Amino acid sequence: MGISSVSKKGVFLTGLFIWFLGSRIYDRFLNPNLIVTFFDVGQGDSALVQFPFGETLLVDGGGGWKIWDMGTQVLFPELSRLGILTLDHLVLSHPDNDHGRGFLGVIKLLKVREIWLHKALSKQPKKELFQEIEEKLAKKNIPERFLQSPGKLLISGVEVSMIPLNPTKQNRNNQALLLKLEFGKCKVLFSGDIEEEGEKEFVNKYPGKINLLKVPHHGSLTSSSREFLSSLAPDWAVVSVGANNNYGHPKPEVLRRYRELGIPLFRTDFHGSVRFTMTPEGEVKCQSVLGDCGQEPCKN
Repeated sequence: MGISSVSKKGVFLTGLFIWFLGSRIYDRFLNPNLIVTFFDVGQGDSALVQFPFGETLLVDGGGGWKIWDMGTQVLFPELSRLGILTLDHLVLSHPDNDHGRGFLGVIKLLKVREIWLHKALSKQPKKELFQEIEEKLAKKNIPERFLQSPGKLLISGVEVSMIPLNPTKQNRNNQALLLKLEFGKCKVLFSGDIEEEGEKEFVNKYPGKINLLKVPHHGSLTSSSREFLSSLAPDWAVVSVGANNNYGHPKPEVLRRYRELGIPLFRTDFHGSVRFTMTPEGEVKCQSVLGDCGQEPCKN
């Protein structure tokens, strides 16, 4: 191979590297869009929010076992691929294994600035998993923000509402920290594992349309009530479930409700990770592991 050929190859590779680095920098710190990615973490929940111009938030961390967790095995590789080694905020909707176990790996492997939690967790006997999470937080001096009443933050033009639902002795799924995002014309709701009681509380206090819904409780029979879905009238919904899971989620009756109400439903066990990119003008582009899944505006 001649010198000129080597030089051309070197210039090409250098140019390719600069282009790749530039696109990464743009995606992380110069992108004006709101990006919401629902990860495929099997029978569990985890979603990444990338705010315009770089700030990040992770809602739940998926599940796992004592020696294996979704944070280490799935989320860390995915976040690293996106160039994300620091998470500004973690949000734990509630301390069930399939939502919180993966945080152990996330906290260990990534830099985390703070975590948001329901105030009730500081007053109850602590589950073993929550004790483990708090121990890891303490070791890395990560502050905990316990929320007893609703609060709002404005992050790069996105209004973030933190909504701790009232506790109930009968069902702790309804004792959840919900998250609502408003960006231009688009509204997103992360609903944890709330069931019908929690759904009624939410729509009574926060009536109005939601454009993108994280399906409550993996599509169980006790959630996604017709009243809840009719009130929110989402343009898109995503249910996070494991393939052939032991619970039969999402339940056929629940799938029928979404279908009858004309709500497009994405499943992580079929579509894999699903990503929604929302522009300041309210246009939304959907992508999944299976490819592009549409582009249309958020409806009012």
